Amino acid sequence: MTYKFHLTFDIDWAPDDSIEKCLTLLAKSAVKATFFTTHETDMNKEIVVQGHELGIHPNFLPGGSHGQSTHEIIESCLEWAPNARYMRTHALVQSTPLLCDIFSTFTQLTTDVSLLMHGAKYVQRCEFKFEGVCFERILYNWEDDAEFYNQRFGAQDTHFFGPLTIFDFHPIHVHLNSNNVKNYTRLKDHFIQRALSELRSVDIEPYVNPNEGAGTFLQSILCSNAESIQLGAVK
Repeated sequence: MTYKFHLTFDIDWAPDDSIEKCLTLLAKSAVKATFFTTHETDMNKEIVVQGHELGIHPNFLPGGSHGQSTHEIIESCLEWAPNARYMRTHALVQSTPLLCDIFSTFTQLTTDVSLLMHGAKYVQRCEFKFEGVCFERILYNWEDDAEFYNQRFGAQDTHFFGPLTIFDFHPIHVHLNSNNVKNYTRLKDHFIQRALSELRSVDIEPYVNPNEGAGTFLQSILCSNAESIQLGAVK
């Protein structure tokens, strides 16, 4: 079997150096990915320039920085990704009323990618219709922080769950090579007076995990014989 995969990245207010690290790895392997942005950064433009898809990652959690109302939150995110077609909500917050409100109002958005079933054998795209609203949803089946509990970052036989795997990485976890939340928590605690997005590689390097983790796992996927496909090609 020839495995297929698509890489997605939830930016989650990551430092520019962490995003750039991911872009460098992708460029070396000539693989295109989908990034879901959370904030204004010059890296948003660089992602598009390098041929990747830029979607939005709106934060609907209480007290979030994107805004108060649903429309304010989406409008804020679209300022950073004006051509976005894809959306994945931060923390995978979702409901039928929320999604219908978004996709009926912001018609440039076509697809929600907020459905995670970590370890599911099959990825699936489906058409969602409700009360006159129609949009697509894509199920994805791997996320780095969900894998923290399985600890299979070094197992070569668990790269792909089935014919197609849609991976979700966080640039900060790639940079830290995280295999749990400890180094990430230590980093944030040490720089508690600074926003994560303001940190540089020199701040992050002391906290990098030297063993197998999200970063080494990403590199092993890129070095595999599996075929990378675009998110639009998912059936």
